[in-house]
Amino acid sequence: MEPIEDVSQTRTFDTPFGTKTYAEISDLIAEPLRVTMNEIARGEFSDLPLDTELIRGFHRRILQEVIPDIAGKWRQCAVRVGSHYPPEHIHVPRRMLEMIDHVHSRLQYADDNLDFQIEALAYIEAEFLHIHPFTDFNGRAVRLLLAELMQRLDLPVVPLYVEKDTAAFRAYLAALRVYDTDNSLFPLKDFWAEYRFGVA
Repeated sequence: MEPIEDVSQTRTFDTPFGTKTYAEISDLIAEPLRVTMNEIARGEFSDLPLDTELIRGFHRRILQEVIPDIAGKWRQCAVRVGSHYPPEHIHVPRRMLEMIDHVHSRLQYADDNLDFQIEALAYIEAEFLHIHPFTDFNGRAVRLLLAELMQRLDLPVVPLYVEKDTAAFRAYLAALRVYDTDNSLFPLKDFWAEYRFGVA
């Protein structure tokens, strides 16, 4: 597997606070991310439709004050993530609408079955990151979306961040790579079951 480049020391962004590195941006958005997570836990978004506007709104909430040029906006350029080339940016709006349609179908089918719910959550994470709809900080946006869905499904709070340089992180990256290359959801579903829900 090709290693994922550590962009924290090399990438920079123009912000209202001057030029900042990726790591500095991460520090700046930590508080709005925490606040939004707490609002999700309180159910403050539960009455909103589960749609692409909700997704864009989550991204906007964490980045609006720091990188307003990309906050809540679908990317307008080609990107590469490791060895993965996400769909061309012109396809992002359509692909995200299709993802939401599939999410609704999966959740309707899942009902109260935990195994099916885990599969739906794994699909959302895999497909979202495969599309890579935003220029940057897709991982934070998808974690907010997953937290919102778990709140709506009345599932327990589980860790959504995966610590780097751990066995869990290697399993996570490998599972995402399988989805990108083979469109197979099984490794990521297994990751969710084992590392996040602690079920076999």
